[in-house]
Amino acid sequence: MIKRNKTLLRNIDWYIVILYVFMTFFGCMNLYSVSSEKAEKQLIWILLSLIFIFVVFLFKPIHYKYFSPYFFLFTLILLIGVFFLGKNVNGSKSWYVFGSISFQPSELSKISTSLMIAHLMSQENFQKNKKILLYIFIIILPAVLILLQPDPGSSIVFSSFILTLYREGLSIFFILYALILIFLFILSLKISPWILTSLLFLILLSVLLNKKKRSINDLFFYLLFIISFSIFVFISPLFYQKFLKKHHKDRINILFQNEFDRKYRENVGYNLLYSKTAIGSGKFFGKGYQKGTITKGKFLPEQHTDYIFCTVGEEWGFIGSVTLIIVYLLFISRIYFLSERQKDPFGRIFGYSVGNILFIHILINLGMVMGLFPTIGIVLPFFSYGGSSLWSFTVLLFIFIRLDVSNQTSLL
Repeated sequence: MIKRNKTLLRNIDWYIVILYVFMTFFGCMNLYSVSSEKAEKQLIWILLSLIFIFVVFLFKPIHYKYFSPYFFLFTLILLIGVFFLGKNVNGSKSWYVFGSISFQPSELSKISTSLMIAHLMSQENFQKNKKILLYIFIIILPAVLILLQPDPGSSIVFSSFILTLYREGLSIFFILYALILIFLFILSLKISPWILTSLLFLILLSVLLNKKKRSINDLFFYLLFIISFSIFVFISPLFYQKFLKKHHKDRINILFQNEFDRKYRENVGYNLLYSKTAIGSGKFFGKGYQKGTITKGKFLPEQHTDYIFCTVGEEWGFIGSVTLIIVYLLFISRIYFLSERQKDPFGRIFGYSVGNILFIHILINLGMVMGLFPTIGIVLPFFSYGGSSLWSFTVLLFIFIRLDVSNQTSLL
């Protein structure tokens, strides 16, 4: 047993572990600038993460394969149960609270869905099978349950699995289709559905007429496109009005407005205004550690969670911000690199899921603080305050590291 443990430790990819340690402790340093009390709690959660890492390494890869369907079912039950037993926090019923302990089942569902997708797709050749609808259903099911809480931010993260499917052979057509739907959703909030539908019809008709060879299949294909897009365009405003809370709508609407305008700066544009101000005030070299005036003045209510990157921008400047982004890119690139060298498809698919989840989190969070994306409660991995998110990202990462170790030592 001792010899086996030494072999496991020797084969751990320490490069990725060092990047993980850097991000968690640098994040804790920045939290200290925002709130010393929260930083102390975060440090305790970081140290407690060692227990989760130890537990992760107790299991062999075969256990993660075998138990993934049961774990996925368990998290679905938790997601359903939160509607009845959960506590309403900031307009979303997405937390279980037991005294001083609270956690989000949506964090667990990222892990379970990653394992479930890897389990199913590693059973057979994805490029030749016809189970794409099953995989999409597995992804959509927890995403819809989370969206109904409502927690649109966490549900959007599940779109990262489309990138995993693409790596395993999914046609780029599905990704383009999803991007078009997102674009149409945004347009439908400002343009009449009838006008959008007419424009879609004209665009697709011109494409069909300019095609040299046309067939009945082509006609059917384009009609299907027009019908599906038209239905989506008409449903989007209804979904926006009926299912999203007022603060969700405000966060989307501010993207079309000027947050510096007096009528927005004291309400819906407040966070975005001070977020941009904090990042811009850091200039090239930053104001210095714990010398950020906006951070010290506590102008941003959510600076310890969603807007923690503002602290980096203000205190460490452009140099610090770019350095952190480069570290994240190196970190995700390393995950992709390790995923590609996996001998077992299960490890490869799970690794890409981990990398893609982190990528979407980072992309959206940075987009939020810069005003390129609405504020939807997406945390910065290993950086933002919170035990649930820190532990879920840690478990995701170290399950993959555990799989990679076994890939090197053949301990399956």
